[in-house]
Amino acid sequence: MERFADELDLAQCRIDQVTELAIAAIRARTSRTPGRETCLDCGCEIPAKRLLHVPNATRCTRCQERHERLQ
Repeated sequence: MERFADELDLAQCRIDQVTELAIAAIRARTSRTPGRETCLDCGCEIPAKRLLHVPNATRCTRCQERHERLQ
């Protein structure tokens, strides 16, 4: 029974680590406000004109349109 508990503790520890990493990644992405310099999907630079009109943009116009169509 003790070995089983140790395995469960190890599994829970790994789950906690993965969860913490996921939360840190989300915080890192959202801390880049307002908007981003590069598109979240294609990695191309988001034009200054788009950022002027949509300051919190995370995608270029083309990728945003594609994202909205898929939603």
